[in-house]
Amino acid sequence: MPAEGADLLPSMPFQKHVYYPLANGLEGPHAPAAAAGGAAAMACAPPSAASGPLPFFQFRPRLESVDWRRLSAIDVDKVAGAVDVLTLQENIMNITFCKLEDEKCPHCQSGVDPVLLKLIRLAQLTIEYLLHSQEFLTSQLHHLEERLRLSLADCEQGKKLLTKQAGEIKLLKEECKRRKKMISTQQLMIEAKASYYQCHFCDKAFMNQAFLQSHIQRRHPEDSHLEYKKTVQTDKLQNEIDMLKEQLQLTKSQLEAAQHAHAVRFSKEYEMQKTKEEEFLKLFDRWKEEEKEKLVDEMEKVKEMFMKEFKELTSKNSALEYQLSEIQKSNMQIKSNIGTLKDAHEFKEERPQYPQDFQNVMQLLDSQESKWTARVQALHQEHKKEKGRLLSHIEKLRTSMIDDLNKSNVFYKKRIEELGQRLQEQNELIITQRQQSICKLNKIKKMEYFFPCGWYFKIP
Repeated sequence: MPAEGADLLPSMPFQKHVYYPLANGLEGPHAPAAAAGGAAAMACAPPSAASGPLPFFQFRPRLESVDWRRLSAIDVDKVAGAVDVLTLQENIMNITFCKLEDEKCPHCQSGVDPVLLKLIRLAQLTIEYLLHSQEFLTSQLHHLEERLRLSLADCEQGKKLLTKQAGEIKLLKEECKRRKKMISTQQLMIEAKASYYQCHFCDKAFMNQAFLQSHIQRRHPEDSHLEYKKTVQTDKLQNEIDMLKEQLQLTKSQLEAAQHAHAVRFSKEYEMQKTKEEEFLKLFDRWKEEEKEKLVDEMEKVKEMFMKEFKELTSKNSALEYQLSEIQKSNMQIKSNIGTLKDAHEFKEERPQYPQDFQNVMQLLDSQESKWTARVQALHQEHKKEKGRLLSHIEKLRTSMIDDLNKSNVFYKKRIEELGQRLQEQNELIITQRQQSICKLNKIKKMEYFFPCGWYFKIP
């Protein structure tokens, strides 16, 4: 049991004889405490740590009943002697918010003494107010801890900035020292040059230029000649390098001009080919429209002819129907059955000539229809052939244009490759000449150590 109490101690509001409220505001004997660690530091904090006005406070109503069985099981002396905060944690809410006005003695059934009731209510209100004050102080503590954390972060950032600036100041000081030393050295060199003349081939110095010239002619005649040759050779190499650079620049400009001209010519050819294709497509569309109009006109003519023939046949048919109706009327006037049969027989003999005319007309219409259908099909076939011929011609033109462009691209690619190869050869030539000049200069420097020195005075 003591081990369990020690484990549950951080989650209880009572700690070090001080009540610290729960951070989530939950009520009950088993509510967790998220701010128990911050509340422990609150016990030793000064009263001035939490500044500001108290928030709005209102007492809660007492509606819970007293759990007398639980209270009777508590040994107050044991709780006080062992500082059993777990028991206080389990019963604090029930004691603070219980209602005692309706409680009666189980033996005499009398109410609670008013003075004692007043004392208990004052104790409950005091505990509730202390809980509220403790919650307010805890929130203020959290706020101050957050401000302290931000202040520490700003302080740490300021320290880093100061360290960085101190390093920069140190580097600037070293740079100033180095520059001062360099300036003093240059000043000494400038002052020394005004008083003597240094030999280029040895460490001797002379008072004037005449002594230096006589020293060089007497002690370093070969060196002076080699120096002259070296200067001439260096100038020659420099001139060759400059000439090669000019040639390289000229080749680059020619190559760029050729590329630009090729691009311009290619764009012009492309534009011309595009305009030709557009004109050809326009002509093709115009021809299609004309052929379509011709076909529509021919169809209209055929339609008019068919309508005319249909009207003629309709008029003939109406005439035949009229004659047939007249014959039927004449037959109706005959009343005898024999006469009627005779007339019907005669009508049958006379009737076949009209269907024969009708069949001839239908055959003529069928022949005309087949004739015009064949003609329309022939026009369609001719239109398809002309369309295929034009499409094949367009495809041939397109393939020929692509072949021409490929040929020109191959030619210019070969030209660019040749110019690039020439440029690479010139670069290799420049590099070899530069290496040769460096080797010659190194040989000349090595030869300077083998010649004796004449009279001189040492530089202090």
